[in-house]
Amino acid sequence: MEIKEEGASEEGQHFLPTAQANDPGDCQFTSIQKTPNEPQLEFILACKDLVAPVRDSKLNTLVQISVIHPVEQSLTRYSSTEIVEGTRDPLFLTGVTFPSEYPIYEETKIKLTVYDVKDKSHDTIANSSRI
Repeated sequence: MEIKEEGASEEGQHFLPTAQANDPGDCQFTSIQKTPNEPQLEFILACKDLVAPVRDSKLNTLVQISVIHPVEQSLTRYSSTEIVEGTRDPLFLTGVTFPSEYPIYEETKIKLTVYDVKDKSHDTIANSSRI
């Protein structure tokens, strides 16, 4: 798995043409400002070259996200992705977002566990195997 960082600017992008933006009489909204409720941590997940437990079988991949808090040292399930079917290189549409009020620190550990889901009809990963 690979984690990529994306930069974020402090100011929004201007959407009006320069001539219109410079005329205060016509200009009511020229930019989007950063909101105070932005997530504290946000990332997307993708896997590459996963190996199936049985040769030539199709993978149905799911990633479970757990958090280990520095004080308690206990593992807490936080969320999971959707199941991506039939590929060794899944790109998950479900991202992971920790809101600004979530107690996450530099010492917090995030555990990502990749599963090959055997039975998609149940709402559980019990019938799955780790990859």
